[in-house]
Amino acid sequence: MVIIMNDIEIRQLNKFYNLLFENLEKDKKLKEKSILISFLKPQKASRFRLLRRSTLSSDLIPNHILSSLLSKRYIQNIDEIELYAITGRGVWFIEKSKELLNKNILISYIDDEYFTIKIKDLNDKEKIILFSLISTRTFSENSTVDLNKDIPVKNRWKHVMERCYDKLNDLKIIKIEKDKLFKRTGNMHIVSYIFRHNNDMVQRTKEIYSYNRKQEYYLDLFSNSYFSDEKLSYLFWKIFKGSITADVGVDIINFCNDISKQESIYLFEGGKHIFTMPSYDLKIKDGLFDSIINKEKWDKIS
Repeated sequence: MVIIMNDIEIRQLNKFYNLLFENLEKDKKLKEKSILISFLKPQKASRFRLLRRSTLSSDLIPNHILSSLLSKRYIQNIDEIELYAITGRGVWFIEKSKELLNKNILISYIDDEYFTIKIKDLNDKEKIILFSLISTRTFSENSTVDLNKDIPVKNRWKHVMERCYDKLNDLKIIKIEKDKLFKRTGNMHIVSYIFRHNNDMVQRTKEIYSYNRKQEYYLDLFSNSYFSDEKLSYLFWKIFKGSITADVGVDIINFCNDISKQESIYLFEGGKHIFTMPSYDLKIKDGLFDSIINKEKWDKIS
């Protein structure tokens, strides 16, 4: 149904609109220069307070205009019998006519604010942790960073993380100072401290980074004899953002393979840790280069 508005009605409706708009600006609650969008988030009581402050008296509006705007449901009576305020329909009419808002803009805003799960980038510490887990091939619950292990094993994990720090620092992927990352806190071993104070990483990796109640930390890449190449590609992208050259890629692959060969015997129980097999050298290579090839896809997924 098309509603016809004459110029006088539009001018009167704009008075209601402008009053509410100005009050939103004063309260610093105006978003996207739109009243309708600004009203999506505040609590009900807050919205009503704004409407009550943005009323016009019926004495200021010709009776026939008042009646017409009421019949079109563009304004409404608020509390006292002579006070009126704009409605959502009225706001929509004004903002659409001024091209401040249309269905596409409104739906895009609602989608971004209420339907989109926003995943933050990894910080430097998280990149080091993730790179350490990839390079050691901590790919399942049978191959974990086990914080229940004795001090020599934890010291070995610290050694791995220091090597991964050095590599990422050399590639200018991180900026954090080494002393700040490995600063000892209380009596807790630094590796235990780093992992136990790192829960945000679960969400930031779409729950691929995992841990259990036994204080074991790992990447959930291998389950029921299936290895997820796509998840590995995504994790490499989280660290390097697909912005590395082929030569740098080869260097990273060689580094990861060397870490696995040199460190696995100290970190894992041999019979359970299956990821030292040569087939996983290929998966490391494919995962890294896939993260570069599919950079555009991961950029959109984030």
